[in-house]
Amino acid sequence: MPTNLHRTLVAFTTGVTLLGGCLGGTPTTTSPSGGGKQTGGGEVSTGGTTTGTGTGTGTTTTKTPVDPNQVNLDARVIDYGQAARTASLKLLGELPTADDLATVKDAASYATLIDKYLADPRLARQLLSFFQDEMKVGGPATGTGTKMLPSKDTAPTYAAELVVNDMDFRQIFTGTTNTCPTLDTTTGTFTDAACDPTNGQPAVGVLTDPGVQSAMFSNLGMRRVRWLQETFQCTKFPAEFAANGGVKEGNGLYASPWPFTSVTGGADARVNFQDTSGVICANCHTTMNHIAPLFANFDAQGIYQTTIQVVVPIDKNPTAVLGDWLPAGEALSYRFQQPAPTITDLGAKLAADPATAQCQVARLWNWAMDKGEIVTDAATVPKGTIDTVLTSYTSNGYKLKAALKATFTHADYVKF
Repeated sequence: MPTNLHRTLVAFTTGVTLLGGCLGGTPTTTSPSGGGKQTGGGEVSTGGTTTGTGTGTGTTTTKTPVDPNQVNLDARVIDYGQAARTASLKLLGELPTADDLATVKDAASYATLIDKYLADPRLARQLLSFFQDEMKVGGPATGTGTKMLPSKDTAPTYAAELVVNDMDFRQIFTGTTNTCPTLDTTTGTFTDAACDPTNGQPAVGVLTDPGVQSAMFSNLGMRRVRWLQETFQCTKFPAEFAANGGVKEGNGLYASPWPFTSVTGGADARVNFQDTSGVICANCHTTMNHIAPLFANFDAQGIYQTTIQVVVPIDKNPTAVLGDWLPAGEALSYRFQQPAPTITDLGAKLAADPATAQCQVARLWNWAMDKGEIVTDAATVPKGTIDTVLTSYTSNGYKLKAALKATFTHADYVKF
């Protein structure tokens, strides 16, 4: 597979120092080749016999550092045939046919083949698998009756449908209809469907998906917020940092832009998010606590209810109340000074955030390049590496098909 340019490069510096007569005098040293002499000034004569008075200073000649990784990268050559093989395995899940390979002669014919793959019905099942991995959910509905758990495939299927049908991918956060489709992986055919009734909560892309909400059910809804951050922002919490670098708070540095008292805390709190005895909880929870209540009404089956369904992890596991997250009067928000009073507002904020677009393109890049998971494996992608792919995505109506083509035709992808 192509070598990824964003790996860490380590430079090894070597130098050669030619020392003259450190103590002065008139040292005269015959060169090993016999063609000249080294004088006290540290310079090598290439012919004849030259003497000089040593000054003890000498001159230093430093070789240009050689980066072995760059040497390997520079040694790569374009191989469209090999690129076609790896692209076919990713996009179709199968090796290319001999006829397909016979068509690949140059950049234009290779790009035409990628277009063919992006229109192939087999692409749908490959994208379903990709989004199952990205979202960490997948599998059919299980259980019966009141213990019935919804399908975990609907959210990744909705994402795959948006790509295959060449739609604005931001609908993953804003879609209002048919957000729980199914896929026939044999034919590549999607069947639209609405999610289960949600007691008045409108559909908001995958944010209200029952499978996701069921899979991420947890105390105080924190796992749902973490899922949102890591899946679509590609970073762990803390998600926000103060411009001044933070201030001393208790035993550590408080580096969030939010007021320290914007989350619940103190001796009377059931969970003290202002605790500073160990880690500074508020560094993460000033952001998390302003989002989590939005998902608190989804029950263990992922269905939105009219009351809070999550519990507080203390004795007897009492049902949470808004005051467990935030002080009275504190508004729900996506980020500091970005209010998001509803899930619909939260979805709109996510869709508009440049970090969301960059994250999705970076995940596609790592998939194509066979790299690890961005968050858990720390397989991050520098923005400069994917700038052209990101531009293809954002300038083409936020359609991920454009990003896929830009990735699989990228100069780094076709070199081996």
